[in-house]
Amino acid sequence: MIKKIFFIITIGLEITMAQNIDLAQNLYSNYEIYRETKLTHRRFKHADILSLINEVKRQGIFSVEKAGQSVEGRDIYLLSIGRGKSKVFLWSQMHGDEPTATMALFDVFNFFHANDGLHDIKKAILDNLTIYFMPMVNPDGAEVYQRRNIFEIDINRDVNRQQTPEGIILRKTFESLKPDFGFNLHDQSTRYSVSNSFKSAAISFLAPSLDHDRSVDSVRENSMKLIGELYRTLNHFVPGHIAKYGDDYEPRAFGDNFQKWGTSTILIETGGWKEDTEKQFLRKLNFITYISAFYSIASKSYKHESTKLYDQIPKNEQYLFDLILRNLKYKKDDKEIVIDVGINRTENNYNGANEFYFTSLAEDLGDLSVFFGYEDIDMNGFELQQGKTYPKEFTSMNEIKDLDFAKLYKEGFTSVILNSKGNSKPFTDLPINIKLKNDKRSTSNQKLLGSKANFIIRKDGEVHYAVINGFVVGVKSHFGMVFNALIQ
Repeated sequence: MIKKIFFIITIGLEITMAQNIDLAQNLYSNYEIYRETKLTHRRFKHADILSLINEVKRQGIFSVEKAGQSVEGRDIYLLSIGRGKSKVFLWSQMHGDEPTATMALFDVFNFFHANDGLHDIKKAILDNLTIYFMPMVNPDGAEVYQRRNIFEIDINRDVNRQQTPEGIILRKTFESLKPDFGFNLHDQSTRYSVSNSFKSAAISFLAPSLDHDRSVDSVRENSMKLIGELYRTLNHFVPGHIAKYGDDYEPRAFGDNFQKWGTSTILIETGGWKEDTEKQFLRKLNFITYISAFYSIASKSYKHESTKLYDQIPKNEQYLFDLILRNLKYKKDDKEIVIDVGINRTENNYNGANEFYFTSLAEDLGDLSVFFGYEDIDMNGFELQQGKTYPKEFTSMNEIKDLDFAKLYKEGFTSVILNSKGNSKPFTDLPINIKLKNDKRSTSNQKLLGSKANFIIRKDGEVHYAVINGFVVGVKSHFGMVFNALIQ
């Protein structure tokens, strides 16, 4: 009899798991039905989502209310849908420069009014859950694409002191809802890898700790079980790219305290994916994750999952560079060695965050065999040299635009001099760095480590590649492009 019961439970679990995978596959294959087409890049602002929230309100499926206002008077909204007993609360973009989940939430809003053949799934979710969404907690930070709010306070360190209006709104909303499940939605560094592998951590999960001892009660255990099920589901689409975020207890953070106060909380950190600068593929993964989670909570399928799977999820590690150039010969004081060079690019705001540009540095060199790069290029047999500055001065940008850049690279130059005071912009779309007349310093004798990533790469005396502000371009063949160079 016991064997028979065990067999029935096992079969039921396998059927449920198959249903969850089928749902996720359906969402993956038909994502374009749900994608909110008015959000196409990361640097959207409050006004962009305000018009979308008004459209959601007009459709009449969601309840939409104003939860409060930010420091600068931007409205923070709470949307809800469903009639079920179990409450689920999702909040996004408490860090203004972490927008991936916000985009995905608007895809979720579209899901619930789409005519897509998933009526039974939606009914099951809405009959069993009431779901609440706060899609942009920090609209002032989003306006200037910065982590912190306009007071320069990290909202996610304000759950106790309550000095930010945004933090007050979030905590007040949580206390009024007393949700059964909470989803704390963030973006993490794109340089996190899954353990010590070459794979980027596209999504990282965490069941936040209750205390410094990382205790596990029934509330946190439910978080772990649900994460285990989501991990299993997402691995069908991005195998090996799912990790676990560090579980150090942070007593000032919302997620840790919500977990401690009785809400099974799931932290979702969106990381990096090659050639997905605007996070559009990662947004799709988030969308699938949220709908899958709703269905799991509604059907209670997560309860059948073991916490052992959560424990087995590999941890976030930092083994990724934006670019690694491997096995390069490098001469210093008549001595030649072979090195790998790890280059990272930092994104910088410009013009009130309406634009951005990159600055790049050689952050490590030597034996980087345990590290990996989003771009990873074997330069065996090639020689690295630091770029030089072309000695002739130019009087206008138009003169520089007309230059033969490939010819300059072949002569070892990665910078030119502009004799003008009329250029305040710190970057250029041209594939050459521009030094203003008051800065004629040569880089040829500077240290390589920590230097700006402007190099010439030769083989048998001929220049094959140039590295301009951390972007590799071919000289003898078409290869790569320079997103931006610098004006300094």
